Amino acid sequence: MEQGVFFEATQAEPLEVNGQTRAERRDQQVQRILEAAQACFIRSGFQGASMQQICTECGMSPGALYRYFPSKEAIVAAICEADRQDDLTCFGVFRDATSAVDGLVAGAMAHITHTHKKGSAALFAEMRSESNRNDTIRNTVDGHKQEIAQLIAPLVQRAIDRGEIDPPIEIQTLLAVLMSVGEGIAINDLPARGIPLEQIETALRAMLAGMLRPTKEGAGESA
Repeated sequence: MEQGVFFEATQAEPLEVNGQTRAERRDQQVQRILEAAQACFIRSGFQGASMQQICTECGMSPGALYRYFPSKEAIVAAICEADRQDDLTCFGVFRDATSAVDGLVAGAMAHITHTHKKGSAALFAEMRSESNRNDTIRNTVDGHKQEIAQLIAPLVQRAIDRGEIDPPIEIQTLLAVLMSVGEGIAINDLPARGIPLEQIETALRAMLAGMLRPTKEGAGESA
C-alpha cells in the first residue's frame, strides 16, 4: 500500500457495492486523487498547487481527501511509490543481463520509453525542483533513486570483477553520474522533442561505452 496513505472505513460501510469490494473502492479513490494531484502539480507547480485545488480537481471534499492523504508530501510519496513499481519493472532487465553495457542500455531505454508514453517528464521535473527546497520531498526522491542505483550496482560490479569493463572512476561515483544522466534524459523527454528512440539508444550506447570502457578481453568473453 502507498506510503503515507491513510484510509478510514466505518463499520457501517458495506463490504461490497456494485460488484466492488471496499479495498477496490479505496484503490479507485486513491488513483483518482493521485491523477488530480499530478495535474495540479504540473499546472501550478508543487508550491502553487494547494490541497484545495487538488480537491477541486478530483471533485472531493477536503475532509474526504484528508482521510487518504494528510499532506502534499504524502501524495508525492504515493506518486513515487507508484513510479518505483514501474521502474522496478523497467530495470528488471539488469538482473538477467550478461553485459553491463547491454543491460544498462536496455534498462534505460525501457524507462525512457515508459516515461514518454506515460507523460511523466513534467511531473518529474517539478518534483526534482521541489526536492531542492523541501527535505521531505528530497528524501523521497533520493530514496527512490538510491533503490534504482542498488539494482545497477551488482551488474556493474560483476562486469568489473570479470574484467569485462574498466571504468576510470570508482563505482559509487560512476553510479551517481549514471543516475544523474538517466534522470536528465527522462526529465527532458527527448522523444517528445522529436528525437527518435533509436538515435537515443545509439547515443546512450556510445556514452556508456566511454564511461564503462569495455575491454577486449570482456568483449571476447561475451561473444
